[in-house]
Amino acid sequence: MRDLSSIPATKPDLDAYEVDHLFHSWAYQPKQSPARVVSAKGVRFMTEDGRERLDFSSCFVSHNIGHQDPRVVKAIKDQADTLTSFAPPFSNRPRALLAKLLEEVTPGDLSRAFLTVGGTEANEAAIKICHQFTGRRKIVSRYRSYHGGTATSMSASVGDPRSWAQVPGGAEIIRVPQPYPYRCMFGTTNPTDCAMRCVAYTDQVIEMEGGREKVAGIILEPIAGANGVIVPPPEYLPALRAVCDKHDILMIVDEVMTGFGRTGKWFAVDHWGVVPDILTMAKGMTCGYVPLGAAVVRKHIGDYFKDHFFSHGATYAGHALACATANAVIPIYQQDRLVENAATMGAYLVERAQTLAETHPSVGEVRGLGLFVGIELVRNRKTKEPLIPLDAKIRPGANPKTELAKRLFELGMICMAANPSNSIALAPPLIITKDEIDEGIAMLDEALQVTDAYAER
Repeated sequence: MRDLSSIPATKPDLDAYEVDHLFHSWAYQPKQSPARVVSAKGVRFMTEDGRERLDFSSCFVSHNIGHQDPRVVKAIKDQADTLTSFAPPFSNRPRALLAKLLEEVTPGDLSRAFLTVGGTEANEAAIKICHQFTGRRKIVSRYRSYHGGTATSMSASVGDPRSWAQVPGGAEIIRVPQPYPYRCMFGTTNPTDCAMRCVAYTDQVIEMEGGREKVAGIILEPIAGANGVIVPPPEYLPALRAVCDKHDILMIVDEVMTGFGRTGKWFAVDHWGVVPDILTMAKGMTCGYVPLGAAVVRKHIGDYFKDHFFSHGATYAGHALACATANAVIPIYQQDRLVENAATMGAYLVERAQTLAETHPSVGEVRGLGLFVGIELVRNRKTKEPLIPLDAKIRPGANPKTELAKRLFELGMICMAANPSNSIALAPPLIITKDEIDEGIAMLDEALQVTDAYAER
């Protein structure tokens, strides 16, 4: 064995290590190293070639407050000087404080949290809590959903081709549609009609699957993220909440992407006045500075486990350094009025993105809420023929979306273009300005020529 303190670290060495010794997520393993990021600040990042680029994805919808906020960096350093972590049976100051902060910012009587190391672990915990509280096994999930990469979360990610390789486990999954007016599974383009048909279908499925005797709950993203940035019609979530109450099943809402101001409210459910039974979160909780997630439950569910054994846990549950990071991040949303800025700048981003549909034949629809905007790409705007097939993400070779992402990077910008749907997602940090939005839209305007070449005019 060589001296482990002197592993070579030249650029060619690092490039080789990336290719030879690392798994890259959701991808055929690369033949050459991806671009190496060396620094980031605010809404921009710099690569090893010395070039600065615009981050229009918030690093997969996580860095809501932007990169390297000095207040958060200082909090991490200060906590590291005191206590980085300790065994979860013991309390630590950051963990206890974070529990109260989460009770303050979440809607309704959501008040008890299980702290995890990320979003998929939060959803795993939520489903376990749902099973243990109800004593039932079946979980309803919706097509075109993504809930994470671990076993149960991936099993619940139905209609996402990345889940096809997963051996189902952790729950008995029941599949239902979600309202997607642009491509409604019930053949209607009327948003309200599509929403209420989906609710009625879900209601009947729950009844036929055993209702309150067999079905534990339903898990859903309030706005589908990786699978298209699909915003539900306003009637949908309140009506679905009523169905859950009718059958006495729990509603798990996955706000890993939409939480913490992304949509112009603290949480997306706040737009519709819905209080879920379990709310999961991650990304914007620490803005990716240190990994952390949580599943937060309503008071009566939390109280249930005072007299019933809670059968779940993790070595890093309530990790002190991660909790201190969240405690620094969460007040910034309030102090800097970032939730309000997301609402204002989000409206502007939608307005500017909609202009792209006027000049680009490959743009089928623009939709979004707050600073979470999807641009759906098509080959034919009249027939709505998708630009890429459903399974393009998991098949070898380039596709038009991959080419678009490459062109955007050349121009000096990234957005979410590697997701499996036909939509690209625009999700810049909540600190974004109008000028920076204009800058990003200008680059996207030029890059869309790549996908226009595949569209019928």
